[in-house]
Amino acid sequence: MSIPMQVTDEQFNRLLAAIERQDRARAEHMPDEAAALKVMFQAWRRLKDLGWREVMYCPKDGTVFDCIEAGSTGIHDCSYLGAWPNGHWIVHEGGDLWPSSPILFRLKAPVSAAPDGGGEG
Repeated sequence: MSIPMQVTDEQFNRLLAAIERQDRARAEHMPDEAAALKVMFQAWRRLKDLGWREVMYCPKDGTVFDCIEAGSTGIHDCSYLGAWPNGHWIVHEGGDLWPSSPILFRLKAPVSAAPDGGGEG
């Protein structure tokens, strides 16, 4: 059951003003397409510096890897299903799967074995 949230006119107006300030700051930082593309390129280059690669180089054997989609701020579990180049990228989340169009991927860090508690015997 959800509880309705009551928002006063003052709270609404403050929220709207904050959104408008954010929009103005973004427009000043990236006033046109060329500026926005420069920022996008810088982010892509930095992610590559951090170990991300173009998604076309991802494993094609069902291995789950990390992926980034354009327009998202998340890092998602993803796999490639099917034969290249006619397969599909699939994002895994909470037991659900959905088609994806990621732009970058990285292999997951290897999971180390739990510390040995003395073994059997």
